[in-house]
Amino acid sequence: MKRIITIVALLFPLVAAFAQGTDDACLFSQTYYQGTAKALGMGNALGAVGGDMTALCVNPAGMGLYRGKELAASLGLFDNLSHSTYYGTTANANTLRLTLPNIGYVNAKQRSNYRNLRFTQFGIALTRTNDFNEHALARGINPSSSKIDSYLAQIDGYSPQDIKNDFPYDIFPAWSTYLIDIYEDDEGEYYGSPVPQGGIWQGRENTFKGRSEEWTFAGSANYNEDLFLGVSIGLSHVKRTGTRVFEEWMPEDANEGTGFSQWSFTESIASTGWGGNIKTGFIYHANNWLRIGAAFHSPTIFNFNETWQTETEAEINQFLNKHISPESHYEYTFIKPLKWVGSMAFVVGQEAIVSFDAEYQNYGSARFRADDWDYDATNESIKSAFGPSFNFRIGSEWRTGNPYLRVGAGYYGSPFGFGKPNGSVKKASIGISLPAGEVIFDFAYELSIGKQLARLYEYDPIQPVEQSQSKSLLIVSLRYR
Repeated sequence: MKRIITIVALLFPLVAAFAQGTDDACLFSQTYYQGTAKALGMGNALGAVGGDMTALCVNPAGMGLYRGKELAASLGLFDNLSHSTYYGTTANANTLRLTLPNIGYVNAKQRSNYRNLRFTQFGIALTRTNDFNEHALARGINPSSSKIDSYLAQIDGYSPQDIKNDFPYDIFPAWSTYLIDIYEDDEGEYYGSPVPQGGIWQGRENTFKGRSEEWTFAGSANYNEDLFLGVSIGLSHVKRTGTRVFEEWMPEDANEGTGFSQWSFTESIASTGWGGNIKTGFIYHANNWLRIGAAFHSPTIFNFNETWQTETEAEINQFLNKHISPESHYEYTFIKPLKWVGSMAFVVGQEAIVSFDAEYQNYGSARFRADDWDYDATNESIKSAFGPSFNFRIGSEWRTGNPYLRVGAGYYGSPFGFGKPNGSVKKASIGISLPAGEVIFDFAYELSIGKQLARLYEYDPIQPVEQSQSKSLLIVSLRYR
């Protein structure tokens, strides 16, 4: 029966938007600024400080502190080290890349020395808002299950033709490569597999590159040197390409009575999206030592184009079988949730400034939409899985003669909701500024540490992967005034 049904697959129409899910909603909603070295050194706590290109993304009113022209460019070196533990086995992987975190220009025009409106500004800047460069590896011996068990649980009661129609990218390729077959016992026919239910090596390797960035076009105004207003239009861009590879293989000393040796499932994904948003904010200098700021970031509405393809390979009885799925091309709309930013800064004479930012964002309000696909189930899953979250940042700048020293830190809350540690990120940074007349050189280093639990596949007996990431970012900026 199987040899009659298993034919080289024809090009199927897209029957499921498999690549978009709760993980993508979280990934595309998170923001970790990689702007100028000045901003990075202060932990990106610029909401009430301003006077920097990255401030255009945090609070556009920060541009109101400019009184002249400035041209800035930055170069970064990004390293992502991943450490995973799965059933007691540890694995490490890392990626190292050069980045262009920021480039921008601001022009300020003086309006008056005595009227309320003192200066107006216009600026344009490109700022990296997240980095998708990743190489993560996890492996271990699962004592109780296989990914094939999750496949078998889904197709109970399905005919082979239904499997082909309903699961063309994952379960049908497993059927096509003999990872799933029809067996018979005293009770009749049933779906089974030569892959053992446990006692096998499992591994996952993610290799991705890409980024999210924003072109910001901002305008601002300075009123009486104590009230600064700003508004910006953001043109956001997301690009992410890479593969996810899941593998299972027999231990070297195992009994290979079933004929199974190894199999793998590879997903190749390429996503590109463009979106737009509006931001507005203010900064108020209440007195000589206190500054207050607030900003509103509208939802960012993206239009995504994505391609997705899977490849399944299986070695059984020393024969290698391969199935490559059709390449799917589709478009969808993604709505990134709105954000509120509140800020305070304290000025310590002429020696220092200490600033605080707090951000609120509800990841559970992210949404997918498409004209040719119903995302109601996916959106309900996003709403159930994620929740509201706060990000906190603190930064300081200390003037010690000509050089400026900077120190910053941040806590980015879990996208799963208040008080949940899974997915939270901690950051610490240091920096230095070396003014040389009209040219300013800034240097900054940031260390980010985060932990999360993730399943290799959805099946109750499986243990989650404990994954920690240590990200290092070094940025050098050149500002010309």
